Amino acid sequence: MAGQPGPIQLQLAPHPEWNGTVKGSIARPAGRSVVVGDVNQGKLTMEESADGKKVSGTWLGDVVEGSCGREIRGDWLDDQDNTVPFVMRKQPQ
Repeated sequence: MAGQPGPIQLQLAPHPEWNGTVKGSIARPAGRSVVVGDVNQGKLTMEESADGKKVSGTWLGDVVEGSCGREIRGDWLDDQDNTVPFVMRKQPQ
């Protein structure tokens, strides 16, 4: 994320209750948040919550063509509508 302190690590797994969605966490130097989202027709929509109740950030992005779903680019919006561009890449396991 441009201009944000790092490293930032995102961990996702299938959501235990909602088919076709993911749930996980994002860890930043300032703390950890819960995330829930999905990719539909190449578009990422993911919400982030620092307290587990209110949305504190929204991730909107597009799967990069030719990346086989391993890279997504878009914008992260905080709860004040500030926008930060991001590049999300799947790490090798």
